[in-house]
Amino acid sequence: MNWTKSVWAESAKIFEGIKALPFIKDLADGSLDPSRFDRYIAQDERYLGNYGRQMFQLADMMTDPAQQEMFRLFAQIGLDGEKAMHEMLIARFGIDTEVTPSVVTATYNAHTQAALDSGCKEVALAAMLPCMWIYNEVGLYILSIASLEGNPYKEWVLEYGNEEFTQGVNSVLALADEWAAAVDEETRAKMSRAYLEAALFEYAFWDYGYCGDGKDYSYMKSLKEWI
Repeated sequence: MNWTKSVWAESAKIFEGIKALPFIKDLADGSLDPSRFDRYIAQDERYLGNYGRQMFQLADMMTDPAQQEMFRLFAQIGLDGEKAMHEMLIARFGIDTEVTPSVVTATYNAHTQAALDSGCKEVALAAMLPCMWIYNEVGLYILSIASLEGNPYKEWVLEYGNEEFTQGVNSVLALADEWAAAVDEETRAKMSRAYLEAALFEYAFWDYGYCGDGKDYSYMKSLKEWI
């Protein structure tokens, strides 16, 4: 079994947990309270500002020109699409994005930055993978169950069906498998740990969008309960 299939299986409980979150259900049927949507988008703006910079930092760590170009192109396409969608939503809903990063946002960004600072490109890619891969899979799930007629979040839901982004994610998954196959067992174990921790941050990010600061998110450090 290749590395991505193995780590996806390990994180299955986290993915199923995300699908069961009330934010996902309410977004899909259009009943999500606008204040919760605003909170999610505001935090996503804060998160993506750092994540975009980190994507290009990872590209700079790559020594293969073809891989570097592929990853930079994917990063730019993804970030441009997110930016355009965010700008439309911010204008429509009057979202204030000048917010303090939540504990979830700050901790998630710190996790991916620590992976980059390790100097190991394989671990860095593993840590950054859930943001694109799980986001894509959750989005496709939302699209599959969504009620679009009269849904105020219709455009955002439909953006999940962007085939170009899905193809880009698949290219990055192939790259992760290529790198994982070329390193030793200890490095692959570090890759898996970095990925699983980031997957749990993905869960927490959606959870925060719904619950806000009134919830204890210490479970972000309780990975053993999820795998």
